[in-house]
Amino acid sequence: MSNYSSQRYLSLKNISKSWGSKIALNEISFDVQEGDFVALLGPSGCGKSTMLRTLAGLEFADKGTIQLQQKDVTRLSPSQRRLSMVFQSYALFPHLNVRENLLFGLKARGEDKSQFAARLAEVAKLMELETLLDRLPSQLSGGQQQRVALGRAVIANNKLCLMDEPLSNLDAKLRQSMRREIRALQKKLGLTMIYVTHDQTEAMSMADRIILLNDGCIEQQDTPDNLYNNPASIFTAQFIGAPPMNILPLTRQDSHHYLGDMRTPIVQNYRASTLSLGLRAEDIQLCSPESAKLTGEVLSYEYMGSDTLVVCRLAQTSATLTVKIPGMRHLGEGSPVGLEWTQAAQYFFSTANGKRCHHVGENVLAIDERVAV
Repeated sequence: MSNYSSQRYLSLKNISKSWGSKIALNEISFDVQEGDFVALLGPSGCGKSTMLRTLAGLEFADKGTIQLQQKDVTRLSPSQRRLSMVFQSYALFPHLNVRENLLFGLKARGEDKSQFAARLAEVAKLMELETLLDRLPSQLSGGQQQRVALGRAVIANNKLCLMDEPLSNLDAKLRQSMRREIRALQKKLGLTMIYVTHDQTEAMSMADRIILLNDGCIEQQDTPDNLYNNPASIFTAQFIGAPPMNILPLTRQDSHHYLGDMRTPIVQNYRASTLSLGLRAEDIQLCSPESAKLTGEVLSYEYMGSDTLVVCRLAQTSATLTVKIPGMRHLGEGSPVGLEWTQAAQYFFSTANGKRCHHVGENVLAIDERVAV
């Protein structure tokens, strides 16, 4: 860890930005190391595109500082920051062919013309655009247009690349292949990449680290693995993973916390707060209702191919939960079911503020080594 500060490529400190009374970014701070792929993830309106535009210099922060390679760039123009940006719309010039689109930035910046041919040839080969150089954007498929936009970013030789939802206009199959291509390109060229997306699958499959934004604040920043397995809040738990984590409010009686009409508490002797139980759909198993501690009923099921999602209502409550089971299962609506999960599969959150309650574990009551509903 001693050399971390020397590797800190990009550093944001207390960045705030408002649009009138709307706070778009609220005291945002994070560091990015050189060569990292960082995803800015979150729902629409959480501030991720504003964050990217502020990084690019297209917007200026009301407060805070941005350092790039230990240089303060907070008030610098986009061209002074020496970075590349790929927009959601690709932003190609419709009247220029692929060749001219790729070279446009180099010409606009007055770079050395003697290098243009070599750089164009290198990027055209890298992006598989060699046979398309004379075509106009309107003669290209969505995937080809995306490659031109990427090529334009790469040809600039900037080591920091910002991407704003670059795959959102592509169909599902092409998105998947382009995810792999972008990640491979980033690794091959050693780019430091900040990638905005609302798609958690994109973020989870591509990024070294994810910064999850919620209403202008950083909810959690971590590796994809930790965001999934160690969520710090209900928001993280439900945003990361599909289907979202089941969150079941527990009923508190004195210092004991019960699920539904279970006679045995899920948590005992815990007075700090009212709790909610979190369970991933894939961590729950169906079992015979006769052997279950408590029963539920099937409300609906959805066949997804490799698995089936079953929505159940817990007995004598309005609480519902989703179970993911392998393969195809035909389940009659209204039929009774039992459900079970291991104690290790349980997450506990404060119902009041949504934050994870890590220390509840020692108060969890073991029920025949399995908790069954």
